[in-house]
Amino acid sequence: MSAVFATAPLSYHNAMITSERIQAALAARHGLAARDCRVDALGGGDTGATFQVELKGRPGFLKWLPGGDALDAEADGLSALAAAIRVPEVLDHDRLAGGQALLLEWLPLAAPGEAFWPAFGRALAALHDVAGERFGYHRDNWIGANPQRNTPDTDWSRFFVEQRLMPQLRWARDRGLGSAVAQRVERVMAAAPAWLEGQAIRPVLVHGDLWRGNVGTLAGGRPVVFDPAVYYGHAEVDLAMLSLFGRVPETFYRAYGKNPGDENFQHRSRLYNLYHLLNHFNLFGGGYTGAVSDSATALLRY
Repeated sequence: MSAVFATAPLSYHNAMITSERIQAALAARHGLAARDCRVDALGGGDTGATFQVELKGRPGFLKWLPGGDALDAEADGLSALAAAIRVPEVLDHDRLAGGQALLLEWLPLAAPGEAFWPAFGRALAALHDVAGERFGYHRDNWIGANPQRNTPDTDWSRFFVEQRLMPQLRWARDRGLGSAVAQRVERVMAAAPAWLEGQAIRPVLVHGDLWRGNVGTLAGGRPVVFDPAVYYGHAEVDLAMLSLFGRVPETFYRAYGKNPGDENFQHRSRLYNLYHLLNHFNLFGGGYTGAVSDSATALLRY
């Protein structure tokens, strides 16, 4: 979820960040002549910007923010994922042009063919074989432009309720979520431990923000993922979000080893996606009120 980089003029509090500033800073940082450092703006918003760069013939994708924590978290997350699934390589990550920059390899994405979905199912299963000792992570990070707490915990349902649903509900109330909808979400939070009781849930490395826009295809159908919000959690959180905004083919689930028609799995998926729907309400406004309400209502009918 790239809310931080929504398309808009490249500005931050009236201080322009331009391709020319990025080019000069990159050339100086890497000891290059200006002609060996090409920078083209791709997009930006009130808080940051993105650029396609070329350093002495090597293409890259650069993200720039005035502050560094979100990019620190992204670099850390990509490094964690890299051992198990294809991600863009982190080429550079440091202060640049008065802000913080993350330079990634440029990936030539292709349209997914028939081979993609089973390959992605196998790749995600391999990622979810990376086990941790506790739920959470060694640092907090970000889900879109909102902070995501990751204090380690041995209890999955407590972690999910207290560090996923609870903060989002608090922010949603502050942003005008109606009391009737908020009360339904509170009832979901109260019921969640019983719904998850008896499940053999182990902490595994998850991408954390695995909607379809954060998945790509390389040549030959090889899957690649980006923009993570990693932590150690229930593997099904990734499966749930993958299907939040579109149908996932049966070939993916067969390769992963999951029955998508299982009613208990569908119920847990709806529970896990309530977190993302609340986050979308907090990021993008009241247009998500109906989705939050419908999801909480459906969960309580279970």
